[in-house]
Amino acid sequence: MNKRKKIVAEHALALFIEKGIRQTSIQDILDRTGISKGTFYNYFSSKHECVSAILEQARYDATLTRAEIMIGKDPRDVDVLVEQITVLSTINQSRGLSLVFEEILHSGDIELKKLVLKYRVLELQWLASRLIEVFGDEIEEHAFEGAVLFYGIMQNLSFTAKLIHQNTLEIKAIADATMKYLKVIVQMMIVEKTTVLDTQNVNIFIASFSKAELSIAECIEQFEAFQRQPGFTKSQQDVTDALMDEIKQQSPREIVIDALLRAFTNEFKDTAFTNEVKELASIIWYIKKQKRCD
Repeated sequence: MNKRKKIVAEHALALFIEKGIRQTSIQDILDRTGISKGTFYNYFSSKHECVSAILEQARYDATLTRAEIMIGKDPRDVDVLVEQITVLSTINQSRGLSLVFEEILHSGDIELKKLVLKYRVLELQWLASRLIEVFGDEIEEHAFEGAVLFYGIMQNLSFTAKLIHQNTLEIKAIADATMKYLKVIVQMMIVEKTTVLDTQNVNIFIASFSKAELSIAECIEQFEAFQRQPGFTKSQQDVTDALMDEIKQQSPREIVIDALLRAFTNEFKDTAFTNEVKELASIIWYIKKQKRCD
């Protein structure tokens, strides 16, 4: 999402939180952002698409942050997974998306409900793939059900904590405890061969949702634009060029990319380029993982 479109979406989200989605008109968004109707429709074909863009931006930001957390870490580390899990919840809370979800789920708007369903299924799919990385291939047929159980337990613990006014309970503490419970449950599922959800039906259901992935072409385009910026030191330029050369290889070497990513982020640490470098490094890590899973 380009910068201007992102600003419009942020203003729209503020209005959705203040007035509700149904009560917010496109004219309200135009008045808040100071753009023309034509400009709005250049960005979004409808108010529903604007809502969709807001949800996708949250997922995109969570994806990059999760990738950043993983750089240089062991993907089997449970603590790393717990930290990644809290990312999306934190983003949703900080941006007020929890209120948006609540309104949508209590509305009669079928299209908006489908958006939220897609959002949640993709999150379950992400967690299922990470559970396999953490606990091994032996849980593959139980992974999606494990993800469902994890978020079910976590959601109900969070809800009950609010009911009993245990307001000091942090998301990370809930996620950490839930993961400990899930570890025992998953082992029981393997030993007892217990599965409630039919694997074939789950796969068909997941396949019905199209997941917009980050492409290597988009990554290279963004990286090349970064390379063209002035003001790099020789060592910064060298590591940037080396990383770009490796990414462009037909078969990039994972161990080389890992080493270059660490050097890349270290070279630009505490500089004017820090945030941009973090985003680029996260995108590269995500695509590397994506290709490994293909």
